[in-house]
Amino acid sequence: MSSRILPMYEPRLHTYNVYAALFSIIAKDESYLPWFYSNFISIGINTCDDTLYFTDHFTFFEYGEGLTSCPWLEVYKPPHKTIYSQYSFNIKDAVTSYLNQNKYIWLYLDQFYIPQSAHYQKMHKEHSVLVYGYDDGASVFYIADNLDNGKFITTEISCRQLIKAWESDICEHFRRLFRVLNSKQGEYTLSTAHLRDQIEGYLSSKPMNQGIYWDQIPVDGPHAYVQNIQYWIFGHEVYSYIQRLIKQVKVMNGPKVLDVRIPHLLWEHKKCMIERIHYLNLGMHDLVSEYEKVVNHSLTIRNLTIKYNITKNDRILDEIDTRISEVVHTEDIVLRKLAELL
Repeated sequence: MSSRILPMYEPRLHTYNVYAALFSIIAKDESYLPWFYSNFISIGINTCDDTLYFTDHFTFFEYGEGLTSCPWLEVYKPPHKTIYSQYSFNIKDAVTSYLNQNKYIWLYLDQFYIPQSAHYQKMHKEHSVLVYGYDDGASVFYIADNLDNGKFITTEISCRQLIKAWESDICEHFRRLFRVLNSKQGEYTLSTAHLRDQIEGYLSSKPMNQGIYWDQIPVDGPHAYVQNIQYWIFGHEVYSYIQRLIKQVKVMNGPKVLDVRIPHLLWEHKKCMIERIHYLNLGMHDLVSEYEKVVNHSLTIRNLTIKYNITKNDRILDEIDTRISEVVHTEDIVLRKLAELL
């Protein structure tokens, strides 16, 4: 009997499992921080599904030819023929073979077969999962995903459950996104000019139409729309779009609910920014105290969103809208000062 459990480190971001998985793999020490603080600055919302991301979201390991924007990560994309002919009905051997080489696996599983999922034995729903270990003796695999009410956790599932979750018909089109991930020693030099351009682009809502993600040929299948730039809104214009979504919820008939992931990512965005200011040793310019207001407002917006989904009190929507306007106003002032100092 054999086993292998790969290291998992505390992730810096949690809103989506793609962020948490990335940092769980690379955050062994702080050597990656220059890269981290040089990126994760702009945000974008896809108007097809109203999902908010850092604009770095799809540049790690899922799309294109397996390239990655992270210097601390190696990505291998097996050929489609290999995935569909060799892995489709032999996933256990494929995964354990990669794990024995100290490589993580990113693949899509049907949450109907994952006991920790809210969809377990209720609804078939595909979702990406990081596999970081196995134990033949216990007949289990170790996985990580946002399974605890959206919180990223590590857990285990039986070998039989993983096989069923992988072979489920609902995952057919997503098997092509099978990736092999390997941590490596990276190198990155922080550029203040790059930082300034990123911040100014965020404030001016500049479209992110270049880079490792946008320059690649769009994937086919159910995720193709995410690489069509006409469906995206970027930077500070995102907030106006979110306010329109809130107004739509207020007037709609039937079940009313706000997507908590949107304010949660905005809060993480603000936390990253204030960490960035500290990292650049610019706290003495009164930027921190001013930007803390933005962080606190963003946390309040996140908490009010949760409260609204419970109470359905429309007055909470008005308060969220007001606080979003305050975030935009204050952040614009502080980040313009920051850009001038860079």
